[in-house]
Amino acid sequence: MTVATEQDLASIDISDHDLWRDDPPYEIFAKLREERPVHWSPLSQFPHEKGFWSIVRHADLKAISMDFETYSSERGGVVLVDDIGVPLDMIRMQPIAQDPPRHDRMKALFQQAFTPRRIAAHTEIIRAITNHAIDGIAQQGECDLVTDIGKHVTARVIGSLLGTPPEDDDQLVEWSNMIVGFEDEDYRPEFDAMMGELANAFEYVMPMVEERRKNPSDDLVSALAHAEVDGEKLTDEEMVMTFGLLMAAGNDSTRAVYGSSMLALIKNPEQRQLLIDEPDRIEDAVEECVRCFPAFSYMRRTATRDVELHGQTIKEGDKLALWYVSSNRDATVFEDPERFDVSRPRVQHQAFGAGGRHFCLGAALARLELKIMLEQTLKRLPDMELAGTPVRATSLFLNQHKSIPVKFTPESA
Repeated sequence: MTVATEQDLASIDISDHDLWRDDPPYEIFAKLREERPVHWSPLSQFPHEKGFWSIVRHADLKAISMDFETYSSERGGVVLVDDIGVPLDMIRMQPIAQDPPRHDRMKALFQQAFTPRRIAAHTEIIRAITNHAIDGIAQQGECDLVTDIGKHVTARVIGSLLGTPPEDDDQLVEWSNMIVGFEDEDYRPEFDAMMGELANAFEYVMPMVEERRKNPSDDLVSALAHAEVDGEKLTDEEMVMTFGLLMAAGNDSTRAVYGSSMLALIKNPEQRQLLIDEPDRIEDAVEECVRCFPAFSYMRRTATRDVELHGQTIKEGDKLALWYVSSNRDATVFEDPERFDVSRPRVQHQAFGAGGRHFCLGAALARLELKIMLEQTLKRLPDMELAGTPVRATSLFLNQHKSIPVKFTPESA
């Protein structure tokens, strides 16, 4: 789509899924950054919902993310749709949808569980999980990057950290997809089915929590069950919702970036060859991957008071979408921002958050996981080519593919 005039910009509905069919609408976001940095859209895919303001510039995302008193995560949650089939009070049990002081307590509990030691100790486990997934398809000469590698690796990595058995991975992926992929009919065929599935998830998680409270082990569920701040532990409901957050973040985020990154490397063979020839570059290349392809297109904030921003009046209760897919391509911050360049020096991308208290606590795990997944895939399957048309998830929130079919030279037995 070519955006030519201010009138065109004013009439655009960023929530139109047709704009996102192949990629995020980068051209539109570039025009908005230049000419209309605070933009109103109706939420046309959900006509019973109120519209929202788009925030598209790097500096504005940072300023809003730092000001929780004016722009709340807790008041309306973190997605643009108020009703996703889960009561807001339950969503607010997750630290991602909290403001201080609740958020500070939950963050402290998470930090006790998500320690650098626990993540670093998982390095060889992640490598083994990745190679096991590649073993399953390496001699076939073709696979789907998302379902055959990305899904299996990320599900087993977060499952191994949480302490769930491998045979439960598929069910846990299905639950996490239903929560965050509510816009996609493949992820949630029946929109109103979520509360029933949430009840099933509660029945799954609570026996595990009770067991870990009695007999703690070295996993995240045990750590969270026993963590305390000022004598307070997580309630049963908080444990279940926290478990759901970790499952969703551990599955959808890394799977999304891995798929998009491999697709970009396939489309840019000179960039891929650079990483194959110089694998020591991969750790830095991960930062370019998450800059270009953040796992979540946006996070929502809700205005707690009337405020003026770039000449627009944002009213108390208005929704704001902080578009990471836009801010990470802001030409005032990044040179030639639309170019995918794995040799780009490390930059201040906002893929893990734009500032303030809501920086992603799983960022270190995601970086380690992506590094190993890219390393092993490029090492073992270096000549991948597309074998079909990639299919994106139907979603404003999720920036991911559901399918990336590829072919390659089979490994010898």
